[in-house]
Amino acid sequence: MRLTYVLSELGTGLRRNVSMTVAVVVTIWVSLTLVALGLLLQAQVNKTQDSWGNRLQITVLLCNDNTVGPTCVNGETTPAQKQAIEQAMRSSDEVASYEFRTRAQAYAAYKKLQVSNDSTQQAFFDTVKEKDFQESYQLTLNDPQVFKGIESELVAMPGVATIQDLHNVLGPIYTVLDGLKWATLGAAVVLLISAVLQVSNTIRLAVFARRREIGIMRLVGASSLYIQLPFVLESILAGVVGALLACGSIAAFTWLVVEGRLAGHSQITEWVGWHETVVAMAVVLCLGVVLAALPTLVMSRKYLRV
Repeated sequence: MRLTYVLSELGTGLRRNVSMTVAVVVTIWVSLTLVALGLLLQAQVNKTQDSWGNRLQITVLLCNDNTVGPTCVNGETTPAQKQAIEQAMRSSDEVASYEFRTRAQAYAAYKKLQVSNDSTQQAFFDTVKEKDFQESYQLTLNDPQVFKGIESELVAMPGVATIQDLHNVLGPIYTVLDGLKWATLGAAVVLLISAVLQVSNTIRLAVFARRREIGIMRLVGASSLYIQLPFVLESILAGVVGALLACGSIAAFTWLVVEGRLAGHSQITEWVGWHETVVAMAVVLCLGVVLAALPTLVMSRKYLRV
């Protein structure tokens, strides 16, 4: 197979179909950018749930030496009180499982999130020590809407300082994040379908424009792959260019919006970073090649019958 012929036909196809190729590139660019944004939103939802606790959980904070209240009159929660609390959780039909969180684990999670560019604020964060934190239990519920029974039982038990229930706060946030994710991915699917149709239409026009050359090559015994290759390379080139533009867009989003505006000014949760961005870029590049090559291979077999 002569490489010079393939490259010559590739150049000819690009010159004849400049507007259609640009349309394919733009469609792939926009659709893959939305796919990448959907992947980043999915990663952000996971990070938010890891930072704040799963939406199916409530947190039971135990007493320490600084806790005041009728259930903390003896200071830090004793081993016997912990056993009674664990027995109440095991016997409850509302609790699916529970996990004990040490003071050191709570302090490590705090240090991971409390990073500030403000020196005064950071100095305040640094004054908080491990001994200031409380041991706790993370309860995973069988039903996120059914927790009042175990909550009312535990809150009155000796050794329990308080119970943190963030259902009302976190529920709407997770709903918005999930809605944005699915809306983004839904729009991306529509645009991906448009890109497939656009690629197919481009191939049809390209074959029609070169039908005489293709007919001559058929007469001299050229194989289908030999004839198809310039069209496939043309589509892959458009797909790669669109994917690279999408990678550039998502990198700019991470740099300007996530790191420049969110991570640098808000520590309410752990934000997505370059690791998640690189993963999204890899998916976008692979999808761009498949999106361009597969419809071309399938459709060109039909349109090359001239």
